[in-house]
Amino acid sequence: MTRTPKGTVRQSATIVRLSDREIEVEVCRPEACGECKARSVCSEGGGQGKRMTLLNDGQGYTVGERIILVMRREAGLKAVVIAYLVPVFVIVASLLGFQAAQVRDTVAAVATLGVLGLYFLVVRLLRGRIDRQLTIEIEKEIE
Repeated sequence: MTRTPKGTVRQSATIVRLSDREIEVEVCRPEACGECKARSVCSEGGGQGKRMTLLNDGQGYTVGERIILVMRREAGLKAVVIAYLVPVFVIVASLLGFQAAQVRDTVAAVATLGVLGLYFLVVRLLRGRIDRQLTIEIEKEIE
């Protein structure tokens, strides 16, 4: 993954499946996985490549073609905030609120999980709107 001065993150990928609507790509950084002891349980694919599905923009791709995935840095930061930062604040705020209301610990813990579940349900319901803001663009790789 490389960062460009324009505030984007670029990553090389290979097209592994095509349809009229979707492109499945495999992103692999074997140089980062080669000596890693945790590669067999890694969420990044453990050296085998991470697959992701993107919308087909109709530029005439072929299976096996190398492409460049481009994501704006702000979009990546927004994704991190939605997926990691806000849930932590929801948990802490809920626990503090229930503690201030003098709710028993077990009830507070279960209620906090419920509040967290509601947060993720709202994120799921707003997925279409969020997806439009967090786009990954595809560029053909020049050989």
